[in-house]
Amino acid sequence: VPDGDTGTNMALTLESVVAELGEAGDDMAATCRAIGHGSLMGARGNSGVILCQVLRGLTTVMAEGDTVDGPTWARALSEASSAAYGAVGTPVEGTILTVVREASEAGAEAAVAGAPLVDVLSRCREQGGDALRRTPEMLPVLKEAGVVDAGGTGFLLLLDQGFIVRLFGQI
Repeated sequence: VPDGDTGTNMALTLESVVAELGEAGDDMAATCRAIGHGSLMGARGNSGVILCQVLRGLTTVMAEGDTVDGPTWARALSEASSAAYGAVGTPVEGTILTVVREASEAGAEAAVAGAPLVDVLSRCREQGGDALRRTPEMLPVLKEAGVVDAGGTGFLLLLDQGFIVRLFGQI
């Protein structure tokens, strides 16, 4: 499968974020600046650049306040999706882009319905998982290899492990 170094590149990007967080203050704005700067400085390969844009999209919205609720998360993930698509010259469906976009759409629907943050996050994860399972149907190279998209898998791992929530600390 092309771009077989996706996991490594995402991990290197996140290592840079974690290192930058060590220097940050403990308020939301400082945390967001550290995440944005760390991801930019550590981005490696296509997957690192896309992950950087996802994190920078999240931080753009989250830096506006001191806490995050369901509507804020939904808006932040929507901005993350837009930033990720904007970072790619020719966006391809069946990749992390699709997983983030569908997760953000589900989060927006839940937020509009008045769901609390935990339910918005749950809907994002659920729909992102569904999108990930369908990536081989969207991208023939994945189907031929019998795998799902590695970048989309990495993004869902961040949600599953609560990594994004721990990065922001204030959520």
